[in-house]
Amino acid sequence: MPAPVAILAPLGRDAAMAATVVETAGIPTVPCDSIATMCDSLAADIGALLIAQEALAPSELRRLTTALREQPAWSDVPVVVLTAARELDGPPTELMIMLSEVANLTLLERPVRRATLLTTLRSALRARQRQFEVRKHLQDRIENEAVLREARAAAEEASLAKTRFLATMSHELRTPLNAIAGYTEIMAMGVHGPVTQQQRADLQRIERNQRYLLSLINDVLNYAKVESGHVAFRIRPFTVDHLVQALDAFMDPQIASKGLSYAVELPDGSCRVSADEEKTQQILLNLLSNAVKFTPAGGRIRVECARRDQTVHVTVQDSGPGIPATKLESIFEPFVQLGRDLTTGHEGTGLGLSISRDLARKMSGDLEVQSAEGQGALFTLTLPAA
Repeated sequence: MPAPVAILAPLGRDAAMAATVVETAGIPTVPCDSIATMCDSLAADIGALLIAQEALAPSELRRLTTALREQPAWSDVPVVVLTAARELDGPPTELMIMLSEVANLTLLERPVRRATLLTTLRSALRARQRQFEVRKHLQDRIENEAVLREARAAAEEASLAKTRFLATMSHELRTPLNAIAGYTEIMAMGVHGPVTQQQRADLQRIERNQRYLLSLINDVLNYAKVESGHVAFRIRPFTVDHLVQALDAFMDPQIASKGLSYAVELPDGSCRVSADEEKTQQILLNLLSNAVKFTPAGGRIRVECARRDQTVHVTVQDSGPGIPATKLESIFEPFVQLGRDLTTGHEGTGLGLSISRDLARKMSGDLEVQSAEGQGALFTLTLPAA
């Protein structure tokens, strides 16, 4: 059923007759006894206003135009005015001008044919129905945005709770691990009596596993710090050359044990960046450790550095098994590690690349990868040039 038409025709039986004609056509009506009543109807879902011109004295006209002007943005209620005979033959009256400025106005000169009146009202009601549809769309959109905001807030709170838990557990786990390391060292020194070769070998295994477990916990703690925004950055200019060369002491034993070919190409002085030196070293150490981990014995690793405009690009390339195209972005997600099964021997938390990319981006840089299955991987660390 269409929205009702509010009718105001104060003279004689005009209102009743108009209501009868309109209702006979299946259009509901709301009779009004004054402009004030008609203005009140605007607050309801009224379909159109049908007004006899004689009801619009100057003071009443001002009241109506004020009410029409205060409609919400989606609303433009149609107004049909029944004018006096031959009223439309002359220049526009003040009534026509004032109403046309604030309303979707239609003027019908009396006497009005029944068919003309009904056609005009049906057209007005169709336009009004489209306005109601716009209102419904806006309301749905506001409700959906509210639901999304609540869901986003809940997700952020859950993520924060997870980060707090990881940070707390990491701190708690490091205490007994440090105790294990201390007692292992004391026993290896023979403080509690002589140590046999077999016992010394066992203590060395305990120490290696303690260091490995501590490194995993440190990864989780670093991730929690980055996630919570508690990582402090000391941005200053430095050259990447000596930073890469300093990593040799960490990487040489691993590279030698697998018989890998390791090449470094660093142009003197041109790879000068503005970043946090310690965080940059952490990123490069992670990239080199991954390259060694995933490159088979006898493979190749190459490190290069080049300046391009206002950025410096440090690349770490390996000849490992490569990364499928569908996984190139997921490897930067936390706790994701490719090829992690019981046979590969590739251990770890899967946090290294996630932490590294976050650190790079917080230093106004980035970390990207190019790879394909069977063709190795090329990781590029981009940092602002100094």
